[in-house]
Amino acid sequence: MLTSVDDTTKKKATSHLPEAPQHHEWTLHDLSIIWRTLLWLGHVRVLLRGFELFQQDCPLVLVLRMFEWCCDYRKFTVAKGKLLDFQRTLITTQETTDTEVHRTAKQNHHWKSCGMLRNGGPAIAGSFPLQWVESQASVLLLTMLQRCSSQYDLHRLLQLLADVDKLLKSNGPDFRKLSELSQLLQGSGVTLPERLLQCIAPSTQQEEFQFIVDTLQAGGCYSQARRVAELSGLPIHCLLLSQLLQEVNVHKTKWQWRRLETRVAFWTKCHNLLKAGSSDPESASQFFLSQSEVITPLAGDKTQTEVLDIQERCLLLQLTAHWLSLQIHIPVDELERLEKKMWLCQIDKHILTTTIEKENMFNLPSPATAPEINAYEVCMKEFSFSNIVDLNREKYLSLEGFPSHSEKLDDLDAESDLSSEERRVLTVLVGQLLDKGSIHEASRVCRYFNIHDPDVWLVLCCHSLACGVQIPEPKEETPKAPETKALTHSPSLSSLSSFVMLPLPEDPVTVHIQKLVNQCRHGNNYCKQVLSLYQLSKELQCPFSQISREHPHSVLEKLLLLQQPDRFRMAKTFIKAQSLSAYTVAELISNAVVQGLLASTQEQQPVVELLIVAHSCFSLTCNMEGIVRILQASRHLSHNYLAPREHYSLLVRLLTGIGRYNEMTYIFDLLHQNHCFEMLLRKKMDRERGQRSTLKTALLDYIKHCLPADSEKHNMVALCFSMRREIGENHEIAAKTQLKMIESQDWVVTPDLKSSLVKVLNLLKDAAESFSKDSCVRQASHCVRRAKLITLQLHFLNQGSNLRLINLKPAELHNAFMTLPQLYQVFVVSEAYGYGPDWAEILYQKVVLKGDFVYLEELKRRRPLTSALFEDIFRKLDSTPSSVSSNVKRLLTYCDDVCTRYRLAYQQNLSDVTKTLLQDNKTYGYMNDTLTSKTFI
Repeated sequence: MLTSVDDTTKKKATSHLPEAPQHHEWTLHDLSIIWRTLLWLGHVRVLLRGFELFQQDCPLVLVLRMFEWCCDYRKFTVAKGKLLDFQRTLITTQETTDTEVHRTAKQNHHWKSCGMLRNGGPAIAGSFPLQWVESQASVLLLTMLQRCSSQYDLHRLLQLLADVDKLLKSNGPDFRKLSELSQLLQGSGVTLPERLLQCIAPSTQQEEFQFIVDTLQAGGCYSQARRVAELSGLPIHCLLLSQLLQEVNVHKTKWQWRRLETRVAFWTKCHNLLKAGSSDPESASQFFLSQSEVITPLAGDKTQTEVLDIQERCLLLQLTAHWLSLQIHIPVDELERLEKKMWLCQIDKHILTTTIEKENMFNLPSPATAPEINAYEVCMKEFSFSNIVDLNREKYLSLEGFPSHSEKLDDLDAESDLSSEERRVLTVLVGQLLDKGSIHEASRVCRYFNIHDPDVWLVLCCHSLACGVQIPEPKEETPKAPETKALTHSPSLSSLSSFVMLPLPEDPVTVHIQKLVNQCRHGNNYCKQVLSLYQLSKELQCPFSQISREHPHSVLEKLLLLQQPDRFRMAKTFIKAQSLSAYTVAELISNAVVQGLLASTQEQQPVVELLIVAHSCFSLTCNMEGIVRILQASRHLSHNYLAPREHYSLLVRLLTGIGRYNEMTYIFDLLHQNHCFEMLLRKKMDRERGQRSTLKTALLDYIKHCLPADSEKHNMVALCFSMRREIGENHEIAAKTQLKMIESQDWVVTPDLKSSLVKVLNLLKDAAESFSKDSCVRQASHCVRRAKLITLQLHFLNQGSNLRLINLKPAELHNAFMTLPQLYQVFVVSEAYGYGPDWAEILYQKVVLKGDFVYLEELKRRRPLTSALFEDIFRKLDSTPSSVSSNVKRLLTYCDDVCTRYRLAYQQNLSDVTKTLLQDNKTYGYMNDTLTSKTFI
């Protein structure tokens, strides 16, 4: 290989030799130097040809080919295959060596013949030790990284190396981490430092990562900087704080910073980011505290700007206190110092706001009407000092240490840090705190500034009395008496008095507290709460100090567990006195319901019942989203738990409990598939008509659309709900279906035909019976007429006749009438089909031509023989043979109208008949008058 390169390269590769190359005894160390020199100078082909000629089985040939495919041809996929082949060769060799090491250890003299070289260790194919091959491959990979001409090539190469699992990790850098780092830096303008591509110490590597993080952060790439820090294991909270500091400096240069809403949104965002990043509470509190002390001058109205800055400072102080309260060892003194500073800001804000209102023509908008103020108030309430548990200590509810009342104004000025105006403003603010129920905070503020507030003193007296501490009796007459008299008649006080189950005028504590309530202006509601809790503590037989420390939620729960009939009235009064929200009460009730349902011993029963109750609650509140979620949960429960475990009774309970049958037809399917459909009918439904009607309609609709041929289930449902009309309709439909089946076949008299007709007859009888029970007279009569027709048809079949009377078309009815021998049979067919027969033609055929006067007699008994009927018959006599003239003359005797009889006889030239009518004493006079009148034609 040395003979294939230029003299300069050859000189560099052999500069370490103490003697001339031709006299040197070559070792692997010399080959390592030649390998490194030729790779660095770019003579890869020389190395590749040398190894292919003299060591073609050596795995280094594979990495040399990988080098060639990457750097010369830029085909990274092919290069990756070569690298994977190289890795597999090393792994196979190592496994083979491990299995033979015991055997070969006994034959040390044989190592030289097996390919062991001077530096020792197991040999691989090509007579090179495994460790030496790995070392040279590592040199090659590092050389490739350092010789990449562009960041793109470096990125592609790192991706290639990252996909090879732990290749040469002990001999070089972490390629996977470098590949991820390269991916993170894409598009940021920051390149990979060269030192990271070398074998460097961990401390140096962390310095390089820190440099990258700083560079990204300086360029505004905060998210990438965070991910790089996470990748390298660098602390993140410092990075986040630095990012927030840069952002606040940028925001303060924008005109939007003049709006309170912008500042509130930004500081809320900072809080959320610090919380999400699990930042150190001390660092976060120092961040907000430092920002509260920074004042950025803005152009514009100075007073307005001062108000804005004070509002922002109050929020920052509360955020500082919030993060301080998250420390393991909470600095209470520091929290109190911050709260005092915040109240100084509140005093200044109140004074400035009052000044603005006086100087401007129009008053400022009320806080409730401005959206940005609303957002500000929400944040102030969320991070209020009142929410810090360590500040709400019991000592602030006692009279001990509370500033005493001083009649001299000079004494007040000396004891307080505030001016008279500031003290007046603070008194107003303290009154607002009392009205909101922030008793601890009001007491602390008075102690911070050595202010004696009468209302705070009264509130603390009420609390002390309830705790059993003796205090002096209140004065009977006070300057505030006229104002407090109206309070005794307020609705709240009347509701409070109703809380006392038994009036106890002899109880001095109750009387004393009631007097204090009457004297108190601000904090009056808290005093009422103290009185109600004191009464409740006596009822529950527990100390007031204990019950006052408990959450109202738990107190209400205890109250509801009392075994007293009026506990619900007491609970209602307690809820009003404590101003408990509807959400709190609902949560208590829901938990009680859940616990009661979970106590059920039947498997899966509580889930089912919870869904039913939840559906009822969502329905009452018209919460459609909640109803949809309940229906989804019901489907999941039914298919995945109840049906597979054969809890069919629970399926029925779930269906009828929720009652949304149209959306829960899958339960009908499950019950039908598992042959448990009748369980729905055995269910004891409420006798409320609406609920039964809804289930009945849903069941019939399901059977109609999903089980149209299952008449048995239809009848079951109908019988269960006493649906006689539906049963009749079902029988009638089944009869019609059977008749259609008979019609579709050829008319051949067979036993099957007779049995089918018998079945139809029975169905029609049952239908008529069901209709009659439900007072459906018309439908019952129709079924009776059809049943008579089927009976007549069976009569003819049993007589051996094949005459068909069923399924007749209108054109076939006349022939049927003519064929029937008996008159009643004609009536049966006529009524069944609702088709009137041509009686003139029938009588002509049967009476005139055949002389069947019995038929005529029977017809006369059933219906009157009108003159029009005889006229229709005689119109058909034009072609009548003379042999039937006697039948014609006899037929005329049945005509009751003498004139019609005479006229018809006259038209047929029946002179003997006309002569008889004129000579008969009974008809002579009438006929003579009629014939001489003009009306007779």
